[in-house]
Amino acid sequence: MGDQETFKALNKKCFKEQAIWMLNALWPTHKDTVAEEIWKFAQMFSEFEIENHENGCDLDELNMHRVFEKLGNQKTVQEMRSQLKQAGVENFKKVGMLHFLTYYYGMDWHKVANAPQGDNTAELDKAQKLLDEVSKQLEECQKKAEESKKSAEAAAEKATASKKSAEAAAARQKEAQAAEEEVTKALNEVKAQEQAKEDKRKALQKKIETAGLVAKNAAIQELAKLDSEDDLPLRRAKTTLEAAQRKVAKALKIATEAKEKADNDATVAQESQKKADEAAKEAEQAVESTQKKMEEAEAYLAEQKAAAGGSGQGTMWWIQRELDEKKKYMPMRKGGVAKH
Repeated sequence: MGDQETFKALNKKCFKEQAIWMLNALWPTHKDTVAEEIWKFAQMFSEFEIENHENGCDLDELNMHRVFEKLGNQKTVQEMRSQLKQAGVENFKKVGMLHFLTYYYGMDWHKVANAPQGDNTAELDKAQKLLDEVSKQLEECQKKAEESKKSAEAAAEKATASKKSAEAAAARQKEAQAAEEEVTKALNEVKAQEQAKEDKRKALQKKIETAGLVAKNAAIQELAKLDSEDDLPLRRAKTTLEAAQRKVAKALKIATEAKEKADNDATVAQESQKKADEAAKEAEQAVESTQKKMEEAEAYLAEQKAAAGGSGQGTMWWIQRELDEKKKYMPMRKGGVAKH
């Protein structure tokens, strides 16, 4: 394969792979002095490639103008085409990032196409595999952390709601019980009055049957007076109180059921809290596992950097940079770093 075909193929790689290729090409002369800048170019191209983002490989001409504008180096169409043509661009409908980087760093595209990428492919592949494992575990870690957060929020919400429900239900139950007791007391008093009148009537009737003439006549008069008394107010009071008693009994039943439901909700809230605690524990275990995998990856990278000399250093820098980026999503207490 000739240089032209090789360079075309390189410009069809994703932005990350193109960036690493250029980083390795520049490493002998620049070391890591331009590494962060190339990292940012990869982020910029990924942002402008609205369809595939980081999985993209090139930008159309309009977005290439946006790249130059962002750099504060606006160009006419003719200027941009003329300069990028020197970096091996033939078709301006789509421009690979490696074309741009070749132009930007003043490189000969033939040399870039043939730039050594390191003879430690197996070691680099292992480092990339470790990075992929970290990425996978970090995703799982973030997923569990989100689940833990949602579980904790749900548990707290249920606990608050059940507490309010229990308090309200208990208050209603207490009020209903008090009302029932009051109505029952009043009804018992009315019934007692009825019973007292009935007992008096029976006593007078017995007296009429057994007493002497004088006492008998007195009892007859007293019974007549008793029977002539208006019982309607007492009967009405009894009817009203019996209706009230049924009403408060129903209210008490409803309040008691509400209290039972509130108690059940409290049990559910406790179960939710238990699940939230379990989710938090799983999230913590995921964090610890991710931390260990990250430490393993960093230790391996450090070992390979020391052993490789200049071979594949750009690739290893990139993997380390991705690890550093992932640390932003780890807790500070577990090796995480602050987001800037």
